Amino acid sequence: MAMQMAAVALGYSGIWRSGWPMFDRNLHRILNLLEQDQIVGFLYLGTPAKAIEKIQDPNPDEFLRYI
Repeated sequence: MAMQMAAVALGYSGIWRSGWPMFDRNLHRILNLLEQDQIVGFLYLGTPAKAIEKIQDPNPDEFLRYI
């Protein structure tokens, strides 16, 4: 997650993906991974097709109650 947030801070966009390729031993062999190694996900990074919209920070007073 930190790598993805760092990429966003630099103006890139990204998504973490998982699924069957994580467990594909042929892919592990191609990547020269050891038998005990396990992929935990893939981080796809690129330049966004359009500008990333900045969302407005919510007002915390709408969610807090003081007792």
